[in-house]
Amino acid sequence: MIDTTDFKEKGTSLLRYAMNYGVILGLFWIFKYLFKIGAGFSDHVFIYVFYLLNVGTFLLIYIFTFKFKMSDPEKPKGIWSCIIFVVLICFFASFFEGVIMYAHFKFIDPGYFMTMTSPLIEMVNKMPNLLPEQKEIMIQIFSGKPIYILSAFIGNIILGLILGLVMSLLVNNTNRIDK
Repeated sequence: MIDTTDFKEKGTSLLRYAMNYGVILGLFWIFKYLFKIGAGFSDHVFIYVFYLLNVGTFLLIYIFTFKFKMSDPEKPKGIWSCIIFVVLICFFASFFEGVIMYAHFKFIDPGYFMTMTSPLIEMVNKMPNLLPEQKEIMIQIFSGKPIYILSAFIGNIILGLILGLVMSLLVNNTNRIDK
């Protein structure tokens, strides 16, 4: 018979840690996104800071994964636990980034979104093999703010999967070096 209480406790602690660290990462992503907003209104140095802060994401996820791995030395966490942990961190942090993106597109600078999507719309209009109905559907897809935010959300989860693989290998190798 399988004891499910240990599995439930492990899942609960994994989720609790992921939610807590996801909030911190989400707040960092809001801070980072403010530089992207600033780049739309001012000097382009803000966009460089925005991209430079991506290193901060990597470092934060490394620290969070290391803390999660070492949270209970009696019960070591495997590679899969670390991967799921990082994916969940990125999942929860994506809600925060989605809120700031929506505020940016809806209230702060509504023209930014149209500027960003206008090359895609022009490209769709120049496609010769599409029917007018197909062009209209593609334009609605490309010019939809919720679709763009959802795609960023999915992109963050994929980023979490890739970083989870890297972090789980880094954290597991760190433990082997210490021994």
